[in-house]
Amino acid sequence: MQAALFDGKTLELTNYSLRKPAVDEVLIKVSACGVCGTDIKIIAGKSGATPPVVLGHEFCGIVEEVGDRVNSISTGDFVSVDPNIFCGECQYCRAGKVNLCENLTALGVDIDGGFAGYSIVPAKQCYPLPPKLPPQQAVLLEPLSCAIYGFQRAKIETGDAVVIFGAGIIGLIMLKLAKLSAVRQIIVVEPDKIRRESSLQNGADFVFDPQTAEYSAEINKITGGGGNAVIECVGSAKVVEQAYRLVKPGGRLVIFGVSPADRSWTVKPYDIFRKDISIVGSFLNPFTFKTAVELVCSGKIQLNDLDIKSFALRDIQKAFENQQRRNSLKTIIDMSI
Repeated sequence: MQAALFDGKTLELTNYSLRKPAVDEVLIKVSACGVCGTDIKIIAGKSGATPPVVLGHEFCGIVEEVGDRVNSISTGDFVSVDPNIFCGECQYCRAGKVNLCENLTALGVDIDGGFAGYSIVPAKQCYPLPPKLPPQQAVLLEPLSCAIYGFQRAKIETGDAVVIFGAGIIGLIMLKLAKLSAVRQIIVVEPDKIRRESSLQNGADFVFDPQTAEYSAEINKITGGGGNAVIECVGSAKVVEQAYRLVKPGGRLVIFGVSPADRSWTVKPYDIFRKDISIVGSFLNPFTFKTAVELVCSGKIQLNDLDIKSFALRDIQKAFENQQRRNSLKTIIDMSI
């Protein structure tokens, strides 16, 4: 089969042979796989992986073969895959903090993933989906599950003002989640005009361009002193600092975006103390994948209105370029092309 193999330096299409699934695994014929910012960072040497490995951790497909001890999944099932595999035995797993697992591995990062015709996956990582759900939406369940955890970390309360920095795929998903809550206002901060317009179409009450000098003062005026919950979805230390300044006393700042590891920002500890501000991170998707599936399958979260561009596996280099250049909100590899 054809697979996009990362050798530690480059990502190249290659002929790849598959082993037989183990007793607790399934063989999936991949339908689609999303291109994530993490994939791009892995290629650039800015995020870790275990090469040689087939990349792609946001994927779905049809089960073609099941291991002898698999009872939860059947051949012919359409499934989405949670790529994050935890050991269940370390101190963090035993405390229920599986996203901090000391032995965490991930499909498409450490174990062969979805940029291939077929993938072998532990059955426990598979979530059955309705056959009618388009693969272009099914691949978004992994980023949705991560966003759900970030949203939970924000501890949104009835009547809150929510400020979201960044209107990429995660920012818009956060916006959709906020629309399901009884919040007072949803404000999006995004420099790209098209993405600001998309935010309004998805239900934002106000959008602001952070390149304008008055945006911060305007948000403070509208909210009466800042957001009760401010969620940073950009991945920039500079933007984190901007987001922090817009947290209302007693409010929460969620750092969701992945900033470069060598970047920092300055904060006065007294401000955090005096304003009683909570600052939390959001890493992976502990116990939220099932919720993501249920929200999409119930129609509570709609993913069919997002700007997605599809490429064939043979054009994976073009797909990566498309995502890097932000030519679309999301880029996927569609195996039917």
